Amino acid sequence: MITSPLREKLAQILQRKNALTPRYGMEFNPHEMPYDLSRMYPQYPKRHLEIGSGWGEFTLQRAAQAPTELFIALEKKRKRVLRCVKRQQQQGLENIRWMVLDVSWFFQGVFTPGTFHSITINFPDPWPKLRHQKHRFMSQELLNTLTEISHCGALLEFATDFYPYLEEVLLLLEHNRFWRNVHGPGVILPEIAGRPRSYFEELKRSEGAPVYFLQFVKDSAG
Repeated sequence: MITSPLREKLAQILQRKNALTPRYGMEFNPHEMPYDLSRMYPQYPKRHLEIGSGWGEFTLQRAAQAPTELFIALEKKRKRVLRCVKRQQQQGLENIRWMVLDVSWFFQGVFTPGTFHSITINFPDPWPKLRHQKHRFMSQELLNTLTEISHCGALLEFATDFYPYLEEVLLLLEHNRFWRNVHGPGVILPEIAGRPRSYFEELKRSEGAPVYFLQFVKDSAG
């Protein structure tokens, strides 16, 4: 449980980290955390979260496909976010808000329960060496937070090119009572029709590397 003083300190850090993206970044008030996006952006009845937006190709395409829905994109590298904001301005998209945030550092208590109608985790760093696997951010703790902030019926999508990481996440999700594999127990997808591709995904496919997807739906309240 995050105490009120700590929550305010974390919100202040978010303010500083996101100060360079005022128009298309979220409005961070240290006294309002966790943030209620339905109140902050009432014009968008459906809200989506992407963790690891990279250079933004996937995010921008999804936002263009659904201009009446809100997309929150988390990326830990500010340089990438600034480039994404510039591209968003060029394309005239108003329905994306970017956050410079490293979820492996903190994420609990940022958003109110039941906020998101879908959550996408796009090609997280797999940390393939055994001694580095502790750095993988997809964990039971993170899944607990994702479950809390997901709307009932929300879609959770995980994408990776590293099969051992995929197996780890598949096991984690299939042993969680709140989530159900959309396509049946153990099903892994090699492609999702109509899904936008990021630069990283295009690069991996051009190299002949397989890409893997999981799709889970939240069946009950977390």
